[in-house]
Order: sequence, then structure tokens, then C-alpha cells
Amino acid sequence: MIKDPDEIDKKYDKQIKIVLLGEVCTGKSSLINVYINKLFDEKITSTKTASFSKKIIQQKDKFYKLNIWDTAGQEKFRSLNQIFIKDSNIVIFTYDITRKSTFNELPWWIQYTESILGENAAVFGVIGNKLDLFDKEKEIKEKDEEAEFELVNSEDGKKFAEEINAEFLETSAKEGAPELEDFIYKLVEECIEKPEFGLRSEFVSLRGDEGKSTKNCC
Repeated sequence: MIKDPDEIDKKYDKQIKIVLLGEVCTGKSSLINVYINKLFDEKITSTKTASFSKKIIQQKDKFYKLNIWDTAGQEKFRSLNQIFIKDSNIVIFTYDITRKSTFNELPWWIQYTESILGENAAVFGVIGNKLDLFDKEKEIKEKDEEAEFELVNSEDGKKFAEEINAEFLETSAKEGAPELEDFIYKLVEECIEKPEFGLRSEFVSLRGDEGKSTKNCC
């Protein structure tokens, strides 16, 4: 993996656009922060419109630049998300395992995404976040007696992911999401194996003699 930030826009073969979608406060920003910086920030705030991160990973003999978009979950910003969904190669849908309402909204996010990208145009992933709160109902209700606490069990999460042909992960950003790196690696692997990936002009190699194209996917 290339670790020098100054090299991140230079030494890669192809780029992949990833977008995270889901309701507000499902932990999208925290998941990205843990994945990019290996840090969990208690003070991280809800994303307004979107934020952007990037990372280089290696798959076999090639380097891939991941352009990662973190989108807003608030309803008033939803119409803006189509800008960030467009041309995505990987879409990760997130929910809070302690708030079933965030899980129940996932079909809407799927339909919205497919209305923009078309069916089977991107690799899908589903993440149930905040696993650290699994048995913390009493503590949560003590802080806010009106707080929602309705668990989504693993079986329902897995079943939903299977129905949309997505990879599934339950994790906790607060606890470092140790499985997240392998999860995204697998999504990237699926992405580069799709025949459509190699055909799209914005993903021509940016190395050597093939590095003449400057078209950006994101």
C-alpha cells in the first residue's frame, strides 16, 4: 500500500468510485474515518451534503485509487445524493443495528440508487454498524428515554443482503471495525472482475504510455 499522501494521485493504475448511503447517524463518516485513518472520533458530526476521501490499495499486481464519497442521510439533502451516486462502481448501504427504522429505509435507498445507476451496474455492500451497542438498551434509555432501540438481528441483515446480491458485514466503527478492510477489499475484487469495469473509458490506466487520459470518474 502507498502511504505517502503526496503520491496518492500519481501511482495507481485505475480508480474506483465508492459511495456510502443510508439514514442519518448510521455511522457512515465514522466507518470511513476508521478505514482511512484507523481512528474513531466521538465528536464526528453528521455529514452535510457530502465529503470525500481517497485511498490507494493493491490488488495482485495493480494499484487502485479508491475515491470514497460519504453522503448525507437527512431527507432534505437526499436529492443531492444523485450527484455522488452517478458513475459509482461500489455502493455501500449502512444501517444502525439498534434502530430498525434505518434498516427499513434500505429498500428506498436501493430503489433510488438503481434509478440512477441501473440494475447490476455497481457492486453492492450492506453494513450493519454500531454492534458495540447491541446490549446497551438500558444505558441508552437512561440518557434519552425517548431514544429508539429496536434491534435488527443478523439473520434479517444477511437475508436482505442476499436478496440484493450484496456482501454483508456487521461491525462497530467505535471498536475499530476490524473486518472492514477485508470487506472493502472483497467489494473491490468483485468490482474489477465485472466485464463492464474494464470497458469504461474513465478507468483506463493512468500509468506509463497509457497515462494520456485525464478523464476523471468522480
